[in-house]
Amino acid sequence: MGLNLLEKLSMADYIEPWPVELIDFMAPETRVIYSDVDGTLLGPGGCLFKDERSVFTGSVAQAVLQCHLNSIDVVLVSGRNRHQLFSDARILGFTNWIAELGCQIVYSRGEVVLLNVGDFPITKSSVWHEIDRCGAPKLLLETFKGRLEYHLPWSEGRECTHLLRGRIDCGAANALLAGHGHGELKVIDNGLVHRRSSALAADIREVHAYHLLPKASSKSSAVRKDRETRDIPKDLTAAIGDSIADLELANEVGVLFLVRNAVIANPELLERIKDYPNVFITHEAMGLGWAEAIDFLIGRKSH
Repeated sequence: MGLNLLEKLSMADYIEPWPVELIDFMAPETRVIYSDVDGTLLGPGGCLFKDERSVFTGSVAQAVLQCHLNSIDVVLVSGRNRHQLFSDARILGFTNWIAELGCQIVYSRGEVVLLNVGDFPITKSSVWHEIDRCGAPKLLLETFKGRLEYHLPWSEGRECTHLLRGRIDCGAANALLAGHGHGELKVIDNGLVHRRSSALAADIREVHAYHLLPKASSKSSAVRKDRETRDIPKDLTAAIGDSIADLELANEVGVLFLVRNAVIANPELLERIKDYPNVFITHEAMGLGWAEAIDFLIGRKSH
């Protein structure tokens, strides 16, 4: 869905030239950056070296290097599982990450893993198995038969969230869960995914990924817990993302940048960000937008 003229004019309020004095007041220094992965740091196909048009570029890799040279801790925040993020982080030189939409906070390349699931009951089995045991996944799959299925192969090997794909109304799904005694769980829409050969109904035009997870878990609550755990002041942090789930990080960081493709894919974000004075939109999309935000945060030191 594209932006109409009015929306384009509205977006101009949030893109460069960004108010340096205001940003310096909200986030005078950046020591930690919480970053979404797919569609933000990484381009099409999960490639670090491709822009939104799949043209090769080294700008994003250079921005990653600048983070290291300036001792900025980049924390990946994603719906991916912790083992997938280990591979990403190892290649990029990062040491900490937040996995499965905030369910796990991982430190020191996986040596320490903190759960962020609130009061969700856990025995010796994993959170994933506890969710499976209670019957919530089966309830959703049977109720939305032909509209929902597991997001194979990425749904395998998970420890917390059940990863599904299809097209459903999250409000209806969460009401269903609550009505069947699963009020401690929630379904979150994690955005568009490529349609694959499956048993989904043919009339589903847009296939979305959905996470079934504990209600207390989220990217924002995980960022808050990480800051509390490591005693990181809010004004020393920034975030970069591309979704409504990432917008919620604005309450937990000094400043948040949404890459341009975020508002192209979700025009309603323009209305939502009016409530957040610390949210800005990049000129560029995906990785180039990520690099743009990094260049700004680091470069303002010399101004």
